[in-house]
Amino acid sequence: MLRFCFDVDGVMLDFEGSYLRAIIHYFQLDLPEDYRSDCWSFSDMLTETQMQEGWDYFIESEHFSRLSPLIDSERFNAVFGAYPVHFITNIPPQYSEQRKTNLRDVGFRFNSLHCGGFMSFDDRPPVTKAEIIQQLVNEHESLLFVDDHPDNCLNVLEQFPQAVVWLMARSFNRDFTHPQIRRAEHWNDILEFAEQWIQAHAPKR
Repeated sequence: MLRFCFDVDGVMLDFEGSYLRAIIHYFQLDLPEDYRSDCWSFSDMLTETQMQEGWDYFIESEHFSRLSPLIDSERFNAVFGAYPVHFITNIPPQYSEQRKTNLRDVGFRFNSLHCGGFMSFDDRPPVTKAEIIQQLVNEHESLLFVDDHPDNCLNVLEQFPQAVVWLMARSFNRDFTHPQIRRAEHWNDILEFAEQWIQAHAPKR
């Protein structure tokens, strides 16, 4: 049995592009259209106070609830649709229904969505993506995981050393390398691998 777990914001949906549009509008910033931050926190362009103010604006706006897909949903569904697909994203849990609606509105099929990662939005300790996956994966299943943050990839690989882990290339993770973590420059890298991986694990007739 195969199981697939994907980050959402920055992997399935264009979080970065939408967030940049929101803060450019909110702070009236003069940035090139193709600008991409080298910092995951966007601290290269905002002060700490602005980062919080910008986030507060963004998360209550349509910019947050209507992210554009980074991969064609029909293509994604065609490759992964016959297997359990779980989305795991590090957003405040009270916004999970918005993210589910966003994903469904752009056409993705999936079994579940979970909130988790190294950031906590309340006083409780964070629930990592590996901890969530431990509740989803059954014994003897093969796991493929995709994220755009190296810490999440390392976290999952540590708990699931036999998993296939992919890092989606972004400007802020370009210096990260790991012998067991594959780097995807484009979604096609993952899709082409997954098609072969699925075929290799298909029951022999």
